[in-house]
Amino acid sequence: MAKQEWSGQTGGTHWMQRALVGLIRRTDIRVAYAMMHLWLVWYIIVRRTERHGAYVFHRRRGRSRLQATADVYRSFYHFGQAIIDRFAVYAGQRFEVIVENRELYYGRVNNNEGFIMLFSHVGNTEMAGYFLSTPDKPMHILAYGGESPVVMTHRAKVLERNNIDMITVLPDDMSHIYRIGEVLQHGDVLAIAADRCTGNTTTKRLFLGEEASFPAGPFRICQAVRQPVLLVFVIKQNAKTYRVYCEQLQPDKEIATHYAQAMERVALAHPYEWFNFYEFWG
Repeated sequence: MAKQEWSGQTGGTHWMQRALVGLIRRTDIRVAYAMMHLWLVWYIIVRRTERHGAYVFHRRRGRSRLQATADVYRSFYHFGQAIIDRFAVYAGQRFEVIVENRELYYGRVNNNEGFIMLFSHVGNTEMAGYFLSTPDKPMHILAYGGESPVVMTHRAKVLERNNIDMITVLPDDMSHIYRIGEVLQHGDVLAIAADRCTGNTTTKRLFLGEEASFPAGPFRICQAVRQPVLLVFVIKQNAKTYRVYCEQLQPDKEIATHYAQAMERVALAHPYEWFNFYEFWG
């Protein structure tokens, strides 16, 4: 089986994404959740992404093949909710975000020192960017530049209201490296996803019982700048509530290992909120 790379782009045509924003503006968000069941099975079969999710639940979690099939459906349903919630924010709706370890997070936000926030594709970290305001400390998110124009436009508008902007990473363009240095020198926050490989520079770490490839870049940045590092996970609690978990990591040579271990703990505790739809282990 050929290895499937992560595309980094939200599915659906541009008009479908705009229609979803319009639908959510006019109905309760739970209506959109219910409608998702109508096309979810078709989407899984046609896109043929179920095999990677089934591998996680069957081989890495020890579930039977029948259980793994049901688990894949549940995982895709949670993923669909995460996508709908993002578009709900674009439509003007608000969610409650509860922060665990508030002292740790806001202690970093409210001082003059910059720090790095590492996040992952467990849960819906984008929601934290929308509702964890940092009025006195700008936040800059290192973001893949291949998203759809609809998502990029709406995302930028919402983030701007929260004093957050995006540093876009594009192929064959290293300008983001200079921006990273400027951000941390000014005492701002730099947010980076550290679990999606979009290039050839990777580092292997044990994850769910087998070595997996993580992008080396985020960990090299942490080691090079020697700024405080917070690891953040945002987990959905119910239709209108998210809970944020954060912990501090040391920016040393073992930071990739600590990141993988923390991500594994959260993925095991919330198995349907780790959205692994590509060949993570290669």
